[in-house]
Amino acid sequence: MQAISKLKHTTIFSLILISLLAINNLPYFWFVGVSAQPSSFLRQEINVGSRNGIQVNSTTNPQSEAADYKGKLDNSSDIQRVTYYSDGKTLNTTLWLGAILNQTTFMEEARYIVYGIFIDVDNNPATGKFGVDYQKEIQWNSTRKAWNSFLAEYSSPNHFRTLESQENDTIVFEKNQKYFLLPLNLESITFPSKYRVLYYTVVTYNNSSKTIIDLTGWIDIPPAVYTLSTLPTPLVIRQGEKTDIGVQLKSNSDIPPKAVSFVPSENYSNIKITFNPQESTNETSSSVSSSSSGITPAPFRIEVPNEAPIGQYTIPILANISTGSLFPSDFINLFNSNLSVPTQGYFTKQANLTLAVIKPPSISEQVKDFWSVYGALISLLGAGFAGALSTYIFDYLKNRKKAGPPISDKNA
Repeated sequence: MQAISKLKHTTIFSLILISLLAINNLPYFWFVGVSAQPSSFLRQEINVGSRNGIQVNSTTNPQSEAADYKGKLDNSSDIQRVTYYSDGKTLNTTLWLGAILNQTTFMEEARYIVYGIFIDVDNNPATGKFGVDYQKEIQWNSTRKAWNSFLAEYSSPNHFRTLESQENDTIVFEKNQKYFLLPLNLESITFPSKYRVLYYTVVTYNNSSKTIIDLTGWIDIPPAVYTLSTLPTPLVIRQGEKTDIGVQLKSNSDIPPKAVSFVPSENYSNIKITFNPQESTNETSSSVSSSSSGITPAPFRIEVPNEAPIGQYTIPILANISTGSLFPSDFINLFNSNLSVPTQGYFTKQANLTLAVIKPPSISEQVKDFWSVYGALISLLGAGFAGALSTYIFDYLKNRKKAGPPISDKNA
C-alpha cells in the first residue's frame, strides 16, 4: 500500500499532456477517445523492420516525420524484432532493439524512456479505448531516476483503473543489453484464450524537444494457423504434366492474411513449383511471388516429371506474411496534435500444399477423353455433312426426273 501511495504522487508521462509533464497515474500513451482456458505455445518471432519510427518536436506547430536516429538513445527505442511465447500463465516477450540501452546514457540524456504493450482481448473496437482493453507499461523518468511499471484496464476513452503498480526494486532491468523484457501476467487480464497485442517504445530527450515513437503491428495470440487452398480440391496432376493454378493463403484469424512472398521447399521429390512464372526469367527454379494476399490467389506453376512416384504429396511452403497497418491517430495526442503512426511486421509461417500424382492416360482413356470433348462437335458436323449430301442427291434426282429421258438421235 505504501508503494502504491507513493506512486500516486509521482509524475508519469502522458502523451496527451506532454507539455505539462505533471499528470499522476496516467500511462505515457493516452488514448483519445467470459474468460476461457488460456493457451500455451512455443517461441514465435516477428520482424518489425528497423529505423521506421517517427519523430516529433514540441514546437508551436508540431509535425511528425521519419526519425533521423541521430540521437544517442534513438536506436535504443528502435524495435527490430519481437520474440514471444506463453505457458498459459504468462506471455513472455523480448523486444530486440537497435542498440544497447546504456544506463549512463539514458540517465544523462532521457527525460522519459517507455516500453509498453496494448492488449485487445475481444477484437471489438467499441470496447475499452478504441478497442484496447488493457495496457502495460514500464518507464523510466528523470524526475525519480527510477523504473516503474503499471497495468491499467480501460472501459471507455475516458475511464481506466490501475490494476498493478510496481516500484524500481521489483522490475528486472538487464543493463547494457540490446533487448528489453516485457512479461505479462495473463491472470491480471482474465486469462483470455484469444487476444492480440501491440508493442511500443517512446524516448523523450531531457534537453531538447525531440520525441521518438516506434510501434509494432498487431500480433495475434495464440499464433494463427495458416493453410493453402486450391481449386479444384483435391489438386490432381498426371505424370509428365505441367499446370498453372491459383493458390489462396487462409488463416483461422479474423483478418485475412497478406502474404508478401512464398518460398517453396527445395528439391521436393523432383516436383518443381514456380511462382509468378510469367515474371520469372527461369521457370525451372523456385521464384518468389512479388505480391499476393489472402483475397487474391497467388499464381503457381507445378511441373510433375514423368518419373515422379504416384501418390499424394504434402509440400511445405513458407509464406512471408505482412502485418502492416496504420495506427489510428485517435490513440496518440502529442503536443495537441493527432499522429498517425505507420506500423509494420513480417513473419514467416509454414503452410502445406497438397496434391496427388496419377498415371498418364492410356490410349483408350485418351480416345475417351477426345470423344468426350469433341464427339458432340464431330457428330454435329457429320450430321450436317450427311444432311447436305442427302439434299444434294435428292435435288439431283428430282431435276433429272423432271427433265425426262434423254433425247435419242433419230439419225443415228
